[in-house]
Amino acid sequence: MSGIKARWKPALFLLGCMMATNAMAQTADTTITKEEIVDKAWTAMFGGLKNADIKSVYAEGYFHGSTVPSRMTVKRPNLFRNDVRSGILVFDGQRAAWAKREPDKEGKPRGPEMIDPAQWRHFEVDIALLFPAFFEFPAEDRGIEKVTGVDAYRLFVRLPLGSSVTYFIDSASFLVTRRLVCWDGDDNPELWENLIGDYTRIDGILYPDGYSYEGRGGMEKGYYKNVRFNIDPADEIFQIPQELK
Repeated sequence: MSGIKARWKPALFLLGCMMATNAMAQTADTTITKEEIVDKAWTAMFGGLKNADIKSVYAEGYFHGSTVPSRMTVKRPNLFRNDVRSGILVFDGQRAAWAKREPDKEGKPRGPEMIDPAQWRHFEVDIALLFPAFFEFPAEDRGIEKVTGVDAYRLFVRLPLGSSVTYFIDSASFLVTRRLVCWDGDDNPELWENLIGDYTRIDGILYPDGYSYEGRGGMEKGYYKNVRFNIDPADEIFQIPQELK
């Protein structure tokens, strides 16, 4: 019996050392600067590419159980287009509109239409979900918080039209693992949470395969497919239709 105990002691000691090492590896560096966090997050996603090397992002999103993708295009820093089942949405950096609309349920034609100005800020959030806003706008260091048991750096970004996104950046990988979105700014402080679990390597770039969020029936996950970078979209595809100007 004593021999069995003796054999367990080294194993327990080794397990304790491994747990201690893992705990140390997952402890955030409290001396790191905001600028260093942003730089390391860029390197984690884009490797040796420079900021100026990434000019646009295209992704097909499958969310809310849809089998038809939303075809989303971002041209940095603030142009956005979303081809959806019911038409085409565009954001020119200031305003948003339906550039094209499918007929309504009764088959009546629908032309271009401006989006309610109160919703324009939401398009900046759409961009910030596809491309981290702390690469575009000033960020505020909000300290350290655990995400699934691992220390993460919190960077808060106030978007130009009033919405905000808080990014949680893993202290080991420097990849974004959680986001809190305030769609309507200070007018509505309710936060929308989404979690990023897995990343996919695309032409040497690490990009989320999607994210999880609270749906009508509980947590669900949406996915990104056919992600591409630097597709060189023309500015014209993001413009508000002339008849709405």
